[in-house]
Amino acid sequence: MASKELALRHDEPNLARLNLVLAPNRTELYEWARHIAFDAIGGVSVRCTAPRNALVPHGVDNDILLGLVNAVVLQGMPEDDTVRLTTRELLQLSGITPSARAYRNLQASLRRLQHTAYDVTDSWYDGSRHRWRSVSFSLIVRLGAEDNTADVTNAGQWRAQTLLAIRLDDSLISNIRAGHILPLDFEMLARLSQPLTRNLFRTLSFQRDQVGQEPVLAFAVPLNTWATHLGMHEMRLDTVMRSLKPAHEELIAIGFLREVEYRGRGRARTVHYTFASAKSAAVDPEAIAVLARYGVSGGRALTLAQAYGSEAVQRAVSVLEALLQTDYRSKIRNRAGMLSDILESPEKYDTLLRAAEKTTDEARVAKSAPAADKSEQADPDTATVPRKARSAHVILLGQYDDTAERRDLRDRATALYVEGHVSSLDLIGLLHQETAVAQAQIEMWEQNARK
Repeated sequence: MASKELALRHDEPNLARLNLVLAPNRTELYEWARHIAFDAIGGVSVRCTAPRNALVPHGVDNDILLGLVNAVVLQGMPEDDTVRLTTRELLQLSGITPSARAYRNLQASLRRLQHTAYDVTDSWYDGSRHRWRSVSFSLIVRLGAEDNTADVTNAGQWRAQTLLAIRLDDSLISNIRAGHILPLDFEMLARLSQPLTRNLFRTLSFQRDQVGQEPVLAFAVPLNTWATHLGMHEMRLDTVMRSLKPAHEELIAIGFLREVEYRGRGRARTVHYTFASAKSAAVDPEAIAVLARYGVSGGRALTLAQAYGSEAVQRAVSVLEALLQTDYRSKIRNRAGMLSDILESPEKYDTLLRAAEKTTDEARVAKSAPAADKSEQADPDTATVPRKARSAHVILLGQYDDTAERRDLRDRATALYVEGHVSSLDLIGLLHQETAVAQAQIEMWEQNARK
C-alpha cells in the first residue's frame, strides 16, 4: 500500500460525535447517562450500562474501536459484518505498540465493547437512510478468538498470532458501508501520547469536518457540558481544566489546534477552540462509486478516493477507458488493479497510452490497405479497435453532456478524435475544464486540423 494511503484512517461520525467510550484512562463507573446539547446539530441522549461487576468502556477502548472501524474499511466492508485479523494487526491499526501487556489489555477492551449495552435516543444518524434514529446495541455483537499454534501451555492467553473474528453492530457497519465516514489524520493521531488526548482529537475533528459540511475555524462549548460529554463525571471544573491542559498543549504542539481559550466564570465558563487549519479531506461519494463500478473493493475504493481525490480518480478512469480503445486492451486482465496502479503512477500510464495509441493507429492504417485480408480481423483479441464517437464520450465521462453549448464542444472534440487529429490524452485534458477554456482548446485543434 502506498505511503500516502497509510497516513489515512477513517472515523465513523456517530462514534466521533456521541463519544460512547469515556475519555479518562480510569473509571469506576458501571453505567452512565448523558442528555446534553453541545453543538449545532442538536441534542445527544445516550445511556450506557455494563454487566454486573464490570466497568463501562473507557480510555484505550476508544483506540481499539477506531482500529476496528478501519479494519472494516480496509477489508472492504465484509458481507457478514465480521472482520478477521490477528491481535497484532488490530493493535497496529489502533496505533498501539504490540506487547504482552497490550494483548491482555486488548482482551479486556474487546470484552467491555462486547458486553456493554447502549441506548441511543434520536441521536444516531443513519447514513444509508439519511435520518436520525433511536438504537439499542452493543458495539461488538460476537467475538471469536483462535490460536493457530499447537502451544496450549497458556490456554486463553492471547498473543501476536491469535486470530480474531469480530462482528460489529449492523447499525455501525451499514453506516460505514454507505460511506458515512470521516477522514482522520492517522500520522497526527499517532503522535498523541494519551487516550484522553486522542479522544479529544477525534471529537474535535468531527466538529471541524462534519460530513457534507464546510470545515469550521472554531468551536465553542460550555465547559461543564464538555466535561460531561468527555466522561469526566462529577469533576470540579477546575479539575477538568487541569486534566485537559496537557491534552490541549499536545494538540497545539502537533499543529491541530492554534489556540484554546476559556471565557466566563463558574458554571457559565466556556472553552473556545481555534483550529490551526480548516483543511478538509472529505471523501467524494461519486469518486467511490466510480471506483466501485470498475470492481475496486469498498475499502480500497474509500482509501483511493481519500488519498487522490475526485479529479484524479476520474482522470484515471479516462486513461483506463482510453487504453481499452487500443490494442493494449487484450493485456488488461484486472481493471480494478490497473485503475489503482494508474492512480499511483499516472506518468507511467500516460507514456503507455501514447505508445499504445500510436501502435493502434499504425495498425489501423495498415489494415485499411486494399490488400488487407479480412479473415485477419476475425479474432476480437487481435482486431484493431476503430476510433468511435462513443469511445470519445466514454473518455470524457459525460462531463460535456449538461448543456447545449457543452454538448456542441463535445461533438466537435469527438469528431477531431475520430478523424485522428487529437489523441486520447488530448481528450482527457478537457476533463474539469471550464467552458471557455475548453472552447479555446478545441478551436486551436480545429485550426491545426485544417492546415
